[in-house]
Amino acid sequence: MERKFYIELNMKALDGFERFGCFELGSDREFAIRLFESLQGRPAKGDSEVLHMDLVEKRDGLPMNMQVVSCTVEELGANLKVIARELFKKINLDDTVL
Repeated sequence: MERKFYIELNMKALDGFERFGCFELGSDREFAIRLFESLQGRPAKGDSEVLHMDLVEKRDGLPMNMQVVSCTVEELGANLKVIARELFKKINLDDTVL
């Protein structure tokens, strides 16, 4: 069973939410959850928020939302920095060095 984790960026549009970005996190569940829980924002309570970040697990090609947070534009900017930094470390640094 193949698993992949993603963080999707969604914004509210006239017809619902529109995806405008996606970060592939790989297949390490613990890394994906730890990274997502370090992001700024609040648990999304419905469709009233404008920006959502969704942690998605894709198992055998079928997506399943695990967690969703709502954030401001400022929080989104800070979150993108965190995601880029953590993915850079995961991709480029050998675990034995850490």
